[in-house]
Amino acid sequence: MTAQAGITTKVVPRIQDVPQALWDDKVARGHPFKSAAFLSCLEDSFPERKFGYLIVSQGADVVGLAVITEERLDLSLLLPEQVGTLTKGVRKVLPGFLSLGLGMVGTFETAERHWWYDAQRVSEHDFARALLAACDEVCGDAALLLVRDFMEALPEDVRLESWFLQRGFKQVANHPMAMVALDGLSSEAHFQRLKKKSRQNLRKKLKDAEALGFQVERVRDFRPLIDECYPLYLQVHEGASEFKRNPFPRAFFETIAERMPTTSSFLTLRDSAGHLIAFILTGTGGGINNPFCIGMDYARTEGTPAYYLMMWKEIEHAARTGCRVVDLGLTSYFVKQTVGAELEGMTMAARIQSAWLRPLLNPLLPALLSEKQPQERRKFRVSTFDDDSQPPTDQAA
Repeated sequence: MTAQAGITTKVVPRIQDVPQALWDDKVARGHPFKSAAFLSCLEDSFPERKFGYLIVSQGADVVGLAVITEERLDLSLLLPEQVGTLTKGVRKVLPGFLSLGLGMVGTFETAERHWWYDAQRVSEHDFARALLAACDEVCGDAALLLVRDFMEALPEDVRLESWFLQRGFKQVANHPMAMVALDGLSSEAHFQRLKKKSRQNLRKKLKDAEALGFQVERVRDFRPLIDECYPLYLQVHEGASEFKRNPFPRAFFETIAERMPTTSSFLTLRDSAGHLIAFILTGTGGGINNPFCIGMDYARTEGTPAYYLMMWKEIEHAARTGCRVVDLGLTSYFVKQTVGAELEGMTMAARIQSAWLRPLLNPLLPALLSEKQPQERRKFRVSTFDDDSQPPTDQAA
């Protein structure tokens, strides 16, 4: 514990040691899959990962919070598949081969800012300094430190990131967030505001899904489905190309079902014969709907409108439950922009922790770690004349 200017800081190892209602309000901001309950699920699902939670106090009042993690980053996930195969063999002899210690403000499973501080009670400088000191405490052995995520549209995030950039960090680009802002709209009203080409495309996909006899169902108590769904999740995980990480263990889904029964669900997709061919784990609460992870039987869904159908069903569910935002997460931006998602840019601050390696390797970090940014497309109508009665004039995707 440290103290300065009336401010005290401490780092605790588990989310249960943090004021959880304050965490949900200030850091998660109502997001079900950034909540204290969700973080407890992550802690138990990844016991090899080190968690630390910064608590900044002034007297009896908590005035700042953050989550910090440390784990081994598997560099083979960032390299061609042949390298990954070779790496598995080498690791039988050298377990740490092609991996490094990664310290991070945040987690791989959550996005946007992973901290909060009361700017009326603690200065930006004091909070940032406390955050960096907490990183040193939690991630003292890490070779690389990431502070994520800074939202490009928020001036306060830009200022805080600048503090880190002035202290030896380099800015790297993260994947943007795909967000559908409903703000009280029905799903039909949202559909009608999409640009004509998107409406035509989506209408056709939904009709094709109907013709195929696809059946969707929202399942609240999804524990009996985990055995059937988990292999579908692994299929998608193994095929991921844009955002690679270690898979969730099966126990993660069981823990979510047990600890978040009112805010989590499975959206299941079955074919005309009743075979389960896809599912989405979804969190809904605090005005936010988040289709979090997906599983698919590629042999049965390839070439079908399964993904479009499920994304649209999530938007319908969000509108029906009064959600103001649908958090569609990262990657697959073409489909998500087709259904009306807008992209919100995010950056991270990265630093090599070794003082003598930093001058050599730090300049390489933006090229090594920055994610390729997707093309942004127009999502919505530009005039009241953009309707389906007019022939399409824009043939671009």
